[in-house]
Amino acid sequence: MLEVTVETVKIVERDRGCCKGGCRVFGCKMDFLSMLKHSIIADDSNSIIKHYDIGRQIGTAGPESVWKIFEAVRIEDHKEASVFWFEKKVADKLHKPRRREQVAEILRKEVNQLCRIRHPKIISIQHGLEECHDSLAFATEPIFASLSNILGNYERMPANIPQELKDHEFIDMEIKYGIFQITDALSFLHSSEHLIHRNVCPQSILITKKGAWKLAGLGFVEKTKEGKEKSSCQSWTTKVPKMAQPDLNFIAPEVQLEKICTPLSDMFSLGMVICAIHNYGKSLISADHLPGLYVKQLDQMHETFGVVAHRMSLQLVEPVEKMINRDVRYRPTAQLFCMLKYFNDPVVSGLQLLDAADRKDPVMRADAYANLSQVIPIMPRKILYRNVFPVLCQDCRSCDSMVYALPAMLTMIDFAPRDDYVDIILPEFRSIMSSSKPVQATVYILNKLDVILAKTPLEEIKSEVLPLVFNTLDSSSLQAQEAALSAFSVIKEYLDDNIIRKMVLPRAKSLFYRSTNVKLRINALTCIDHMLDSLGKMLILDEVLPFLTDITCQDADVVMAVVGVYKHMLSDKKFGLTHNLIASKVMPSLIPHTVNPGLSMEQFGDLMEVLREMLEQIDRQRRNKMKLETVILPVPPRGSIKMQGGEDGSDNGLGNVQSLLMVNERCGSTTVFTRGKTGWYTSPSTPELQQRPKISSPKTNRKNHSLQSLGMSLVR
Repeated sequence: MLEVTVETVKIVERDRGCCKGGCRVFGCKMDFLSMLKHSIIADDSNSIIKHYDIGRQIGTAGPESVWKIFEAVRIEDHKEASVFWFEKKVADKLHKPRRREQVAEILRKEVNQLCRIRHPKIISIQHGLEECHDSLAFATEPIFASLSNILGNYERMPANIPQELKDHEFIDMEIKYGIFQITDALSFLHSSEHLIHRNVCPQSILITKKGAWKLAGLGFVEKTKEGKEKSSCQSWTTKVPKMAQPDLNFIAPEVQLEKICTPLSDMFSLGMVICAIHNYGKSLISADHLPGLYVKQLDQMHETFGVVAHRMSLQLVEPVEKMINRDVRYRPTAQLFCMLKYFNDPVVSGLQLLDAADRKDPVMRADAYANLSQVIPIMPRKILYRNVFPVLCQDCRSCDSMVYALPAMLTMIDFAPRDDYVDIILPEFRSIMSSSKPVQATVYILNKLDVILAKTPLEEIKSEVLPLVFNTLDSSSLQAQEAALSAFSVIKEYLDDNIIRKMVLPRAKSLFYRSTNVKLRINALTCIDHMLDSLGKMLILDEVLPFLTDITCQDADVVMAVVGVYKHMLSDKKFGLTHNLIASKVMPSLIPHTVNPGLSMEQFGDLMEVLREMLEQIDRQRRNKMKLETVILPVPPRGSIKMQGGEDGSDNGLGNVQSLLMVNERCGSTTVFTRGKTGWYTSPSTPELQQRPKISSPKTNRKNHSLQSLGMSLVR
């Protein structure tokens, strides 16, 4: 700053001709002081800008909406935030310095209380109060807007209202859980902190970007005295600046009329907020900053409530009517109101468990996510993607909480429409899959690949899912390797021959050889078994069959896994397991296991069944081949053979005659079977053969039976 000032003075002196004595010394001094003042003011900007990059204004909050809410990013870690900014010039019109300071003091108190009090339903402070000559500022978790803005109050907002704010509409579940969250915050203030809020109104309720409703506006809190329920307080008056007082339209009657407040005064204000939500953002009292008008409308309030009650849930009407009763004895406490049947909803319970779970307590987080997984299928889409999904993503990026959050994330994927998965979930889940993870998380994802593959586009499967499986195969964890091998049964349809040949088979075989773990070896064999249908015949014969026949492991479970692969190969000819390979390669490697003492009765039975099937296949294929190689001569039955000559009655077909000699070993005779042009005929070799009596014996009968199968007989 000094360098700038000195340089500025030099410029002024040069322009005025001071170096040449062209001006009075007094004039130079005045110019110097003026420039120094402007330099100081310019440098006296709020220090919050050193820590945050501030973007557009998105909302307002606080008394008379004096806090402007801006989008922001923390410079240190690029974490998203919101910056609340109060310009002191807003209070300049109050003229009296004491009144201006009164406003600033209320706002300082609010920030100090927020920094001190920590609760999931109270707005979280990221950066404490920074103050300069003309502004106050602090930073919080990312804010969407105040409830007042969403209900249509755009006071102190820029001309170009964010479109998402103008289009926002609450759904019933959003209102239900929002009211529950604010009630929970009040219960904490009343019972644990012994504080009365005193300014529960739409300007004091903030909606975060994650959809949570959080209480703020703690600038008017009153400490309750021990043993006393009532505290004295200041009623609303025109003698104090509006922005230094609670909202008159939501103040409880006893506060305004009797100058006393109790925790039940906050419940009156909350009841008025619920009515405003169901009354298009308007309170049942519209006093216009006039205490007299407040009293007048207070008497007419219940008539107005009758109109608004028709827009409320039936379960909410009677409790709210009691909350806004002038008699404090009818009003429920915050603790009692939380137990209302209206809030007895599984979605509300699931969200409450998620919000209340201690991030440092693994048991609480596990219970919260287990409950959440059950209610995700019935959760409204808006609540799911706005309230739940950001929390899931945050916890899935943390190694400490990923194991607990992943089941809920996979449940969400399972029940999400494919368009929602591709557009909303996948961009976040992609980074989760590619990040470093605990072994349990990797195993869980691999075990749920069927859910992921059902929704993921093909190009994403190849670029994100498949690398996850292959990289896990190289893991040092046996559990992870087993899960990766098992995953191939699910992803096999997405693998081409080249990937299987170069990546899957070599890794599966390598894991089998390198590992001494029986379960891992079985998984490697199972992986190969699942790949068979996707492999070509030559690849099976060149890579798989030699691998199987070389396995000498005697473990019964490994042997049965090998038998299972062979059984699969026997089921279809496309695998190329011929009878030659079975007889020469496969059975010699399996038969020794028939005397393996480690096999159970059932396992031995399975092994023998496969061996019998192999023998039957050898028998079948061998017989079929032998039949094809044997010439079968068809012989007509006895009595159908006739001697026929040529067409002219002469035997001119001798050139085509073939003879067949059959020797009767027992009789020592020979019968000649001769084929002519038109058929077969027989002739004895000697005349004596025709006069010899027929002889029948068991041996002859057997030969007759054999010849009859060929259409011939030795016995006539």
